[in-house]
Amino acid sequence: MPHFIALPRFFGIKLDIMVVTAENIHDNKGPKILAVLWTLTGLTTVMVIARVYIRLKLLRNFGMDDYLIVASMILGLAYCAISTVGVGVGFGKHAMYLTTDNLEMAILLNIVSFLFGILSFTLPKIAVTSMLTRILNPKPMHKTILWVMVGTATIVSIICIIILFTMCDPAEALWKPRLVAAGAKCKSTTILINYAIFTGAVSAVVDLSLAIYPTTILLKLQMSLRKRIALCAALGLGSIASAMAIVKCTQLHGLADKSDYTYGTADLVMWTNIEADVVVIASCIPTLQPLLEIILGKRAMGSYSQGKSDQFKNSSNFPSSFHRSKQSKTHDDLGFTNIDNQESQESILPTDDQGKNSHPLGHIHRKDDVIVEYELSPPQSRPGYTHW
Repeated sequence: MPHFIALPRFFGIKLDIMVVTAENIHDNKGPKILAVLWTLTGLTTVMVIARVYIRLKLLRNFGMDDYLIVASMILGLAYCAISTVGVGVGFGKHAMYLTTDNLEMAILLNIVSFLFGILSFTLPKIAVTSMLTRILNPKPMHKTILWVMVGTATIVSIICIIILFTMCDPAEALWKPRLVAAGAKCKSTTILINYAIFTGAVSAVVDLSLAIYPTTILLKLQMSLRKRIALCAALGLGSIASAMAIVKCTQLHGLADKSDYTYGTADLVMWTNIEADVVVIASCIPTLQPLLEIILGKRAMGSYSQGKSDQFKNSSNFPSSFHRSKQSKTHDDLGFTNIDNQESQESILPTDDQGKNSHPLGHIHRKDDVIVEYELSPPQSRPGYTHW
């Protein structure tokens, strides 16, 4: 059986480092790392491509949150690519089996990958906040709270990156253990572990808050229960990312395993990727409704964008003497549609006893603009004709 060395508790979490024994001396977590990383990253890439197609081609409403999600996907791909190269030089194996050059290269690639890993689960939080403020239109105070919360998480993550890359002087001592033996100065690993756990805790709280907030708004809307539950479930999937962040915190003890770094941090690499991918997938699922309706045959592909290009054309191009300048909107910003006519309502906000809208978001009014065209007839010179 493998043996463990007990370390002091950090933030209430007991840290253990596994000692190499005869039973686990040939363990190699490299294949497991690649299987987890590329399976989840592949699924995430497909989800992001579907989101981009829907937002760009069907809804034609590509926003800032979509750009941020694409950037997050690129960071995730970079994380996987660097980790794959690291596994190729021996990351995931026990350090004693690696040559000095391979060991130093594996550690260097792992440290660089954490830069992309941390950013890949930070950017989606900004994207989700941008999406929520766009579709829910919260009060200024709520919007400020959301952005301050996400901004704090972003700053905390950036500081974590700075601490990681400034642990040793010179910085090369991070991935060259022989420099430490030669006199290079490095800070205590407990500083990085403690702050990394703090970063994970902040990330978990923010993910959970962003998952709960939409539910508090959507449950008050006057729409069918089925649709409210669907929207709450779609926008609340970030709670899964919160759980993943907590699990990742339990794997941070591997950073203290200096004697077997390439094996001790293998699980941390996987959980960092899992957290990042879950956040991106959770942010993409609410936008996939139009594609699902097309696949199920409930809507035609052109129905989402129909009329958008002609919406603001000059009225003289049309034979009719009047038209509505804004067509009725059959889908919202996420693509959720009213398939059943009975679900169509002029007002989805709750009303009080006097019939007034009492929802804190304010009022929703329906407005139709009508354009009437006319032209003067030229004067005619006929007997008895009088021009008015």
